[in-house]
Amino acid sequence: MWWVGCHGGSGATTLATLTQIGYDHGPVWPLLPQQSPMINVVLVCRASAAGTLAATGAVEQWRRRAVPVHARVQGVVAVAASPRRPPKIVNERLQLLGGWVPNVWRVGWQEVLLAADRAADLGVPPPDIAMLRASIVELVST
Repeated sequence: MWWVGCHGGSGATTLATLTQIGYDHGPVWPLLPQQSPMINVVLVCRASAAGTLAATGAVEQWRRRAVPVHARVQGVVAVAASPRRPPKIVNERLQLLGGWVPNVWRVGWQEVLLAADRAADLGVPPPDIAMLRASIVELVST
């Protein structure tokens, strides 16, 4: 499985580290030879206007088949941009994305990450991320 950040600072690297699933592929679609098996992709964005706009663009690329044929988008993870409620536009865009991709997951603000030098230093992932991990493991194992 590949984590693809829809924009810089999306949280894809942190999620890949904390879930210990797959690989962070950065902000680009994975490119493999044409005969490669399907790759499960989870897109990651911040739960902000700019982040969800970037996610909308990435999903639109996938829907138009403008991405490598072996990329199978399993969903979008929206990582909280602050401890406050997201703006209305964020919720509207995530609802729209929910009609386009199989899953939309939300990860709340993780205060504990502000005090960690590296996400790997946490050991046990925060509950939101543990639930995301369980959901993705179940999804890709079926």
